[in-house]
Amino acid sequence: MSKQDSVISNALHRCIIITRNNGGLDVNAAIDALGQDHIVLVRNISIGDADSIVYQITNKLGLLQGLEVQANFANFLGHRHQISRYFMSVGSLDEYQFHTPHSEGSSIANIQLSCFFCFENSTDGGDTILMNVNDASEGWGLLREQVTKISPGSKPLSRGEWVRARALYRLRSPDDYVAPDDRIVLELQPAIPGLRLSSVLTKAQRAYSIILKRDVNVLWDSIGNVDQSSLEPFVQMLQHSGLLKIPADGLEFSQADLYFPRRVWRSGVDYTALFQDRIVLKLEPGDLVIQNNLTWAHAVNNWTPKSGIRKIGAAFA
Repeated sequence: MSKQDSVISNALHRCIIITRNNGGLDVNAAIDALGQDHIVLVRNISIGDADSIVYQITNKLGLLQGLEVQANFANFLGHRHQISRYFMSVGSLDEYQFHTPHSEGSSIANIQLSCFFCFENSTDGGDTILMNVNDASEGWGLLREQVTKISPGSKPLSRGEWVRARALYRLRSPDDYVAPDDRIVLELQPAIPGLRLSSVLTKAQRAYSIILKRDVNVLWDSIGNVDQSSLEPFVQMLQHSGLLKIPADGLEFSQADLYFPRRVWRSGVDYTALFQDRIVLKLEPGDLVIQNNLTWAHAVNNWTPKSGIRKIGAAFA
């Protein structure tokens, strides 16, 4: 058994399957499962059912506003498009590419809930890999998040300029300036005259989970997918589990890694110690997965080109 497999078990007992019957879905059972930090899987439903279920769950959890904001934001940046009322497309993958583990969004977006609906998944890969974080790992203290901050010398912003800047550049607050211990990655050229911004690596912070009612460590997209140290352990896990598809002429991981161009530093953190459980699901049409976005990172393995079609919709709150 590899070190990776000894740390991250195939914890299917933490995937709770809830059946939708003529009376609908037991939403309270789904919320109870989420409260125990389990994954919820609903099978054999339509996208309309999925919209309704996600609406009911987020409404009871007090996350409905976040669900509607994320759905309305789907087309804003151009890398997604809306599929249904709440579900949007997921990132497309080139031949033999995979997604490394991450929680959707950033500490600024603070997405609490992730939901994935399967329309089709006929490829020889495309497995959904869910990884539960080990909140007690010492590695969290060494991680950094890539965020945009205001640079010294920037002009004060009017209310209208601040609203625009927050939407365009995902700023935390008008007072969020570059700190002495931040590592500047890039000086930005914002469209607002007089505004000075920097992309920086700042110390990762814990986030409050509304579902679990406590602070947790989170592997945001803006943490795991900018760190070169997260790539190799994931590739090793795919290899040891038989989940990595490799063409006859070999696989260049820098090309297979969707996020390789974004990896701007190497933390040196042992990513195997950041997780404690793993669930691998080959989603089928009509499957809906619901998870705590803060405590469960998601990833996708690659597949052989032309082996089938993978169409998954995502909803976030």
